[in-house]
Amino acid sequence: MSMSSTPYGFSTSARLAAESVCTERTQMACRRRIPVWMRWPRFWAVVFVILAIVVVSTYNLTASETSVRIATRASVVDLAETYAGEIRRQIRTSVSSVHALHAMIQIDEGGIIMDNFDGLAATLISTYGGITNLQLAPLGNLQHIYPLVDETQDNRPALGLNLLLDPFMSPAAIQAILQRKTVVVGPLKLLQGGIAIIARRPIFTSFAPAVLPDAWFVKDGVNYTRNCSNPEEQYCSFPGPSQDGTPTFFWGFATMIGRVQELIAPVELHQLELGTERVAGINNFAYELADRRPQAPSDFYAQSSQTESLARAVEVDVDVEEAGITWRLKVAPLNGWPTVSSDFWLRVLVILPVTALLGVGLGLNMIMAMRRKAQQLAKLEDYRHEVISKTILASVTNMNLLQFPMCLLGLQDFLSLGQLISYEKAREAHKLRCIDLTEDAARTCRLEGVAFLSHQWAGFDHPDPEGIQYRTMVKSVQEVVARGIQCSWIWVDYCSIPQGNACQQQTAINSLSVYASYCSVFLSVVPPCKHADNGQDLDIHSYSSRAWCRLESLSYSTCSFDQDRRAAFVCTEDGISDDWEGMINTKSVLDVLGGAFSCCARSHPDGQPCDKQKIVGVMMAIYWRLLATCRDTPQRAERATELLQLVQKDESRYFPATTAYCSGSSCRDVELFDGFLPVLREMFLRDTATEREHRVVVAGVNESLKCLEKAQEDEIDLDFQSL
Repeated sequence: MSMSSTPYGFSTSARLAAESVCTERTQMACRRRIPVWMRWPRFWAVVFVILAIVVVSTYNLTASETSVRIATRASVVDLAETYAGEIRRQIRTSVSSVHALHAMIQIDEGGIIMDNFDGLAATLISTYGGITNLQLAPLGNLQHIYPLVDETQDNRPALGLNLLLDPFMSPAAIQAILQRKTVVVGPLKLLQGGIAIIARRPIFTSFAPAVLPDAWFVKDGVNYTRNCSNPEEQYCSFPGPSQDGTPTFFWGFATMIGRVQELIAPVELHQLELGTERVAGINNFAYELADRRPQAPSDFYAQSSQTESLARAVEVDVDVEEAGITWRLKVAPLNGWPTVSSDFWLRVLVILPVTALLGVGLGLNMIMAMRRKAQQLAKLEDYRHEVISKTILASVTNMNLLQFPMCLLGLQDFLSLGQLISYEKAREAHKLRCIDLTEDAARTCRLEGVAFLSHQWAGFDHPDPEGIQYRTMVKSVQEVVARGIQCSWIWVDYCSIPQGNACQQQTAINSLSVYASYCSVFLSVVPPCKHADNGQDLDIHSYSSRAWCRLESLSYSTCSFDQDRRAAFVCTEDGISDDWEGMINTKSVLDVLGGAFSCCARSHPDGQPCDKQKIVGVMMAIYWRLLATCRDTPQRAERATELLQLVQKDESRYFPATTAYCSGSSCRDVELFDGFLPVLREMFLRDTATEREHRVVVAGVNESLKCLEKAQEDEIDLDFQSL
């Protein structure tokens, strides 16, 4: 037998089984010695939850009455605030009547207002409300009062009062003129009885005299005079603000007097006591409106018939700063605040058990719902991770595929065009060579030479309306050829990308980075010119700010295919410059998403998609390419390392999670790279851990070695055939 035996004749397996049984029985015996209630932790957890719910419910019930009282008090505060706001509004409305008089007198050079003052004042009093009387004092001499006499007032003794000469009135009157604004005083006691506020506004008109006439005024047997014919006399001329360049001078005063009772009458405070307001089940309220100032002219201005409940009243301030009013309004239920209900403990005994049961059921339901929600979120997160992974893999793979053929113009055909023509015209003229496979494109670029012309459009509908860029392109290509650099074919966007078919255009745009990656010559065409539609100056600075130009430059500069034989130049009207890397800033090239997009500048007319969303896949593939360059070709990774360090310092700048999308009058955030980079780095680490031959093929890095070897073989074959 293969089993080993113990000294007692048992096999090892049997011994282990016996020990397991003994251990299980020992554990069962131990559990029997533990009290039953200690073996049910879940049960006691539920009991604890129930007790907690009961305790909380008890607390809530005992606090409910307090909450009701607090809520009731808050509702009464809101009611008091409403009435306080109405009082403020009414005071300001009444005071504004002098502004209305001011506006009318300023355009009344003929004196119509003075002749019909009583009728006008009656209309203002009925419209604005809260006004005891209105007064006009031309040149400071009180001549018009309405109403002059009624059952509550007799203002006849005030007629003829000169506000500028009266020793008691003149300081405040002159101060109001100098300040050029309405002055409100009070509340104060009137000589004719009552407590009122007085609003006095100086009026300036273009037809008022520049110098006040001589005047005299007698009060209490003393004669007060103003001799403005004397040049040393003070306060004889009061210039006002100019009206459209026309000087104005003091015309006189408009005055509003409002007794407090009449000021607050439109607010109808008495309705609080009559039961027209219903708040928190309460209909009738006691109230009191009083002055907060210690030297107030009265203990209160308005009060309900019953005030016993005001001892526990709510209080709100009624402040009108420009009128100097600091009042306080007290409001309380007329019959006192509500007390604890008689059936409170009955509700406690009935509601608590029901609340406990409902709490348990609700708690269990919430736990299950949260568990289901967590599972759903986990599935959604897994799905999102899967979608992002597939998107990244597809983006990296597409960098090695031509979704649309690489359409090239022959050198001589391009030089003889005369101007840039559209893809459709070039195709109909049979001037395009279309390459379908990436390896064929790589071989053509190496053996025959392909120049990629990168430029910015000088118009919304045509890239080069004036032909300035085309002439610079021709001159630059000729200089490249003159230097002995092989350049048999030309790629330029307007001639090589479909302009009429939007679907074909998008597939060509998707392959734009592939075109730029494999070209043997890269020309940044930046002659100074102006945009035909918006007048913007176009030069190397605007070129460097354009997102599409940055993407083309980034695609070219991050590809290590045949790096030793590739060339890049900056092209102006003066010719080509070898300092491409010095003139094209590394940071700006990487900041493609921070560049200018025409679609964003035009606010995405008709809701068209943003170009930023279209290049997310290309940017992901370029980022993978940078990582792969540092991993697979470290001897050529200086630029890739520099770009990766920039990303590490400010990832959100170069790969923002979202961007603002505006179309018409609406704006919203749309996703760009939200959650992409962590997944990409995770995928790259897994890819690095695999065997080299099984890694993802990266356009411009590991795949370029194969293309380069194939192209070199073809080049050797051509050289051999030529021999």
